[in-house]
Amino acid sequence: MKLFDIFPTVSFFILALIITGQSIFLKKKGVPIRSKAKKSAFSKYILYPTFVLILILLISELLKPAFQISLFILPDWLSNNLVESKFFQMSGVLLITVSLLFMGFTLCNFKTSLRFGMDSYNLGKLITTGVFSISRNPFFVSIELYFLGIALFFSNAFFISIALLTIVSIHFFILKEEKFLLKNYGEEYKRYMKKVRKYF
Repeated sequence: MKLFDIFPTVSFFILALIITGQSIFLKKKGVPIRSKAKKSAFSKYILYPTFVLILILLISELLKPAFQISLFILPDWLSNNLVESKFFQMSGVLLITVSLLFMGFTLCNFKTSLRFGMDSYNLGKLITTGVFSISRNPFFVSIELYFLGIALFFSNAFFISIALLTIVSIHFFILKEEKFLLKNYGEEYKRYMKKVRKYF
C-alpha cells in the first residue's frame, strides 16, 4: 500500500473529521447547528436516500485503490481511469490539500455561527471577515475544490460526474440560501454582497 494510493481515502476522512469535529465542539458549547424546520417529503424520501446511496458508492470507490479491494460495484466504464496522467494526479493532490486547508480556515472563521440548514429561528452572526472577506461561500468552495481534486486524481467518469453534480447542486443551493440570507439579514447582507463575490 503506497501513501499516494491512500491519499484520497485519507483526505476524505480528514474532511469528514474536520466538519464532524467542529459540529461536536459547537454542540458541546450548546450551539444548535441543525435546522429544526420540518423536512419536505421530497427531501425525506428522495433527496436523503439518493445522497446516502451516492455516499456509499463514493466511499467504496475511494477504498478500492487504497486497500486493493477487488469488489466492483460500478461498471468498468464508470470506474476505469479515462486518462493515466501523473500531472493530473499531482494537480488533484494539490487541489485536495488546498481544499482541506481552506475548509479548516473556514470553520475557524465561522466561530459559533456554523449552521446546517436554513432556520429563521436559529440564526448565527453574519460573518464577513477572514476567509469570508474573499468569498461569500468558502465552505461550499472548499467542497467544490475537494471533489474537483478527487476527479483530477482518478480521472474517471464516476468522480467527474460527482464533481459536476456537486458544483451544480451547490450553485442552486447557494441561490436558495442567498434569498434566505437577504430575508433575514437585509441591508447587512446586501452590503456584503456588493463587497465580496459569490465564489472568489
